[in-house]
Amino acid sequence: MSGKQTSFAARYRRFEDIFSSAMLMVCVAIFAVMVFSVSYGVLGRYLSFVRSPRWTQELAILCLVWLCFVSAGYAIKDNKHVRMTVIFSLVPPKAAKVLNALSFLLLLAVNVFWIIYGSRLASLSSRARMAATGWPLSITYISLVIGGIYGTFMTLGKFIKEGKEDE
Repeated sequence: MSGKQTSFAARYRRFEDIFSSAMLMVCVAIFAVMVFSVSYGVLGRYLSFVRSPRWTQELAILCLVWLCFVSAGYAIKDNKHVRMTVIFSLVPPKAAKVLNALSFLLLLAVNVFWIIYGSRLASLSSRARMAATGWPLSITYISLVIGGIYGTFMTLGKFIKEGKEDE
């Protein structure tokens, strides 16, 4: 049974790395669009030959929202999310292990919440349109769903990794 668990953990880690690399490329692309949009909007304010349309600000805000939610999964994978590590030095090792597991359960709950309620918000706002671009408002809330899926997979990867270290 241990061999099956190890191979599952190895396959999951491989999937996690591929999925994370793909999501990181998505984040880089979103960031590039945001930089372009902000730059174009600023240039449009100061250069008479560059027209500054309204969509630049709306697109930059949309990109920022997407970056916040999608990059949260990357922070979970690389332990870059906000944590209070001082607690782990104040409690016994067994209690620290329990607190660590509880923190991952909380992360899992938050990401599942994002998936469920992001889907509902996207569905409810599908007929509404953004003012400047005319795009469906649901595009904003789809970032919750994608970020929640990414974060869920990365949190599950943490559980698998923690379980393997116990053996």
